[in-house]
Amino acid sequence: MTKRVVIILFSALALASCIKNDLPMPMVDLYIASLDVEGANGDILLDRSTYTATIPLAEETNINAVKFNSITYGAEVETNINYTADESKIVASRDLNGKVVNMSRPEIITLSYFQNYEWKIVATQNINRIWRVDGQIGETEWDLEGHRAIVKRRNDRPLSSVKTDTLRLGPKTYSYMQRWEEDFPTNFDNSTNSRDISVLAPWEIQPTTWKLVVVPTLAEPEFKYIGAGANVIWIKAIDIDGSDIVFKYREKVEEGQNENEWIATKDNWYASASVNSPYNRYEQGYVKAVIRGLKQNTTYEIQGWANTVKEDGSVTEIPSKTFTVTTSEPYEMPNSDMEQWGKFTNDPAMLPTGETGFCDYPFSSVQNMFWASGNPGATTLGPDYNLTKPSNDVPVGSAGTKSAYMASRYVVVKFAAGNLFVGYYGATDGTNAYVYFGKPISQSVRPTALRCKIKYYCGGVDYVSSKKATNGVEYHFGDKQIPIKGGDPDLAKVFFCVTDWSAPHCIYSKEESTFFDPHTTAGVLGLGYFDSYTTPEPATVETSAWHEMTLPIEHKSFESTTSYLVLTFTCSGYGDYFTGSTSSWMYVDDIELLYDLDENNQPK
Repeated sequence: MTKRVVIILFSALALASCIKNDLPMPMVDLYIASLDVEGANGDILLDRSTYTATIPLAEETNINAVKFNSITYGAEVETNINYTADESKIVASRDLNGKVVNMSRPEIITLSYFQNYEWKIVATQNINRIWRVDGQIGETEWDLEGHRAIVKRRNDRPLSSVKTDTLRLGPKTYSYMQRWEEDFPTNFDNSTNSRDISVLAPWEIQPTTWKLVVVPTLAEPEFKYIGAGANVIWIKAIDIDGSDIVFKYREKVEEGQNENEWIATKDNWYASASVNSPYNRYEQGYVKAVIRGLKQNTTYEIQGWANTVKEDGSVTEIPSKTFTVTTSEPYEMPNSDMEQWGKFTNDPAMLPTGETGFCDYPFSSVQNMFWASGNPGATTLGPDYNLTKPSNDVPVGSAGTKSAYMASRYVVVKFAAGNLFVGYYGATDGTNAYVYFGKPISQSVRPTALRCKIKYYCGGVDYVSSKKATNGVEYHFGDKQIPIKGGDPDLAKVFFCVTDWSAPHCIYSKEESTFFDPHTTAGVLGLGYFDSYTTPEPATVETSAWHEMTLPIEHKSFESTTSYLVLTFTCSGYGDYFTGSTSSWMYVDDIELLYDLDENNQPK
């Protein structure tokens, strides 16, 4: 009897092995949908492109014991199979709900369904460490691994009496293990010019010992940068406690000629949090200034003076070295008045031949292809899908007869944003595209502002990730799960950049990692930015009327030479994610770069 059962079982197994399963297995992407922990300080970033969850912790939170209040998971079917994923069947390699986790190192969990996906959960904790002393020069240098803090201090102050104004070596909850002298006047007059101090957090067993070091330094102005535009020079120098820093300049003359008189800058902006300008934003430990009204293509000499009033009322003046800097010539963008338009082929490979077609381009000659739009991709479905085109609606007083008009639409299978940008359309790949931002410039370009005439309308968002949106329903799109509600206003956006790139920035609409963010992309030296969410125009109530927009340009770095120029206008700022409103539109005209400032430091 037993042998017969065995024979039957083997026969059944043999038959089963002959059955072929032609049904493909669904590809189901698994992700962390929500995460809530105690002691977080800000939004937790859930990045599906890198499978990483980043938790920003408050500095008083014990990173070694973070309580996970809740964690949930989601699933998205990525194949075309008619299959609906059951999120309740997602299996996590570790249940973190209600658990206390040591987040001093990444926590790895694996989510399983048909496939396995490894997620990394990391915690960041920014601790505001401060040590400032009297007579300090510049900012404190922190060696976190070696637990050392180093300050440069004026060498005309005695090391035997160093007054600490502020001291924080760790989170607010740290306690100091020894008493210092009242108000921390401390003797650093020893062989290492240092003092040790131990601190202890409530959750720590052993204290951490920090070494505080004072380096006597000559109180001479030290420049971090001197940068020039066409009519303006920007200056940044290290602040010196107890001294007034004065900047002076003069036009350089040929050898043998009488030197010009030094002129003090009209505006010295010192290290004060109350001073905030788009051209000289506040930075602790630095002094900034702007010199305006200068000649173009001219060499100037720059000096800094540290003026200190002594106890007897006399003033000590310590000058810096003399530096030279040359202003540039202004650069004007081609077709900035939007008067030149042409109709050419929508095949990017054939465009350089000048072949005509029904695709609208913001240039009249292929030898002058400076501006571009997404038209070559949209018009693959026909001439009715030119989203960016010339218009006879121009601002009052305009010298021209045309402006640029852009509108967003749903193009058969995807939402498409109306846009106008400096660069070129590279290629169409199915329903996706390769787009290149930026054009090379052969001279230094450092404008103070971008000015244009503009009007736009932000319709209610009706498509999210190219899917129809319902008013009032919250959606999350993109790898970073950006939140938006159906019916919310669309995002109008304008930004200008100068960069030190060696090639244009390529965006592939299928790969979110290629998307361009001017605030974070490497190589951006100067930026002027507007979007209707975060920087609404205070002087304009009705954006559907022509008005003048001026974007101040903040130059972040002068260490490199500008080599590329980027400028983008769009009525749907989330167009890269195929998200926005089919009712949105924008008109732009009379675009210009400004290179000087008036006496109130406003662009002119």
